[in-house]
Amino acid sequence: MRTPRAKRAVARRVFLVGGVIVAITLAMWQRSRLYRVEAEDFATHQQREAAWTGRRQESLERYIAGRTEGRLLHKADPAWVDLYRDLASAGEYRFFLPKQPPLNELVGAFDGNFTYVALEGAEPICYLAVTVWRPGDAPLPPVRLRCPLRRLALPVFPAGLLGYILVPWPRRDPDVVAYARFVGALLPDLGIGLLFMATFYMLPWFIVLSEAHTSHPVIVDGGWIILTLVMWGFCFFALAIHAITAWYETLCIHVADDHLMVESILGVERVPFADIERVTCGVRGPPRALIKAGLLVSLLNWRAAGPTLLVAGRSDPILCLVTRDGRQRTFGLTAMYHLDRLIAAATQAGIPVDPDLMQQPR
Repeated sequence: MRTPRAKRAVARRVFLVGGVIVAITLAMWQRSRLYRVEAEDFATHQQREAAWTGRRQESLERYIAGRTEGRLLHKADPAWVDLYRDLASAGEYRFFLPKQPPLNELVGAFDGNFTYVALEGAEPICYLAVTVWRPGDAPLPPVRLRCPLRRLALPVFPAGLLGYILVPWPRRDPDVVAYARFVGALLPDLGIGLLFMATFYMLPWFIVLSEAHTSHPVIVDGGWIILTLVMWGFCFFALAIHAITAWYETLCIHVADDHLMVESILGVERVPFADIERVTCGVRGPPRALIKAGLLVSLLNWRAAGPTLLVAGRSDPILCLVTRDGRQRTFGLTAMYHLDRLIAAATQAGIPVDPDLMQQPR
């Protein structure tokens, strides 16, 4: 059964990870389709044509017919004329939602990404140029139009970070042997896990949206889903870091008069002093599977050999509680505080204590 200490450690990481994922999703999601509309001045365009094309010498009507051939729609609604006048007076293009009147009349009305609209309600006939914008296209629409949910991301991440901080932290009880908060939780959570999670969760949003022209990176067509799954798969390394920090935040040894209470994220175990044969100091090396994986990667890329050798040569001091039934419980000594309380209690109970353990930082 999980203790309140364990539940708070898990809840703390849920706030942090949830805040990061939701904030990035809200900030990066884009509309999949917008219309870029501008008032078309064919007379000016004709004068800018290269002389060798011969288009300057054509009549304006023939020039317009050539430019709009196969991509012209006709509209007579006064709303289109009003839109043309607004754009002509502004002298620049603007972006609109496809569902916004009168542009909603264009949905499904033309193939491709571009069309001209002839406004027959105006004298002389005016023209609008309508271009379909998708993520990855240039120029970019205003952020409020392109990413309407981004404004919600600003309060979401601080809320998650605030939840991480405000969930009650374990108190430093003199009778509890535990791990330092900064080294055991804050540094790996915020300095490594958070950075790792944010980077690899965000990468598909940057790459897939611009290349596949979609509003999100979960796209099966074109094989982009593979890139997304690989990048998001790396996020499990960040989750593993958060799981380890939750483990060490919860892991502690409560020292009582005649027994120890070993608390972990999985539950609480009572260890009487009478069952402890000795307390020793040992050394824990890196997992063999990790070293073998590093050597295998080194065969493919020699640059991995250096980090693999550094990991293989690393060793950490550990505290070993050896009980009379042959079981051995180990605890890392790095960043552990109040170790002297455990040593004093064990010595008082007549349990042999390794002299090297007494020389460890307390």
